[in-house]
This record gives sequence, structure tokens and C-alpha cells, in this order.
Amino acid sequence: MRTKELLGREVLDSSAKTIGKVIDVDFDMHQGVINRLIVKAGALKQYEIDFDQITAVGDRVILKLSENQLKRISVIGL
Repeated sequence: MRTKELLGREVLDSSAKTIGKVIDVDFDMHQGVINRLIVKAGALKQYEIDFDQITAVGDRVILKLSENQLKRISVIGL
């Protein structure tokens, strides 16, 4: 999968609740790995989600975390 294919994908928490959509990818060019996804959640907030917090990537991105856990660790105001 190409990194640009992740853009716009819906992101679900561990309970399959919609969190938002992927708007950017932090990619390490030297190591060739994705560090984190930037997810827009509503009009005023974004989440930085480390790649190790992701369970699966398919038609949707599924997280290992609940929405409450995610809010505690990585909210970015716009």
C-alpha cells in the first residue's frame, strides 16, 4: 500500500466507533516506515496516532485504543 492511499481513510477506535479521517502521514524517509497518522476528528481537533497503536489497515484504519484513551494521549487543536 502506498502512503497516499491512507489519506481520507476512515479511522475507527477499538469499539468500531468512528474517530475521523486520515489527513496526513508522518513518514520516515531514511527508515522507510510510517511513524504516525494525523487524523482529523471534527472541525477543531486532530489526533497524532503512532503506528504501533493501529491494529489493522484495510478499507478503514482500526486502532488498538478506545476513543477515551486516544483523547488522553494525543489531541492537537487546530
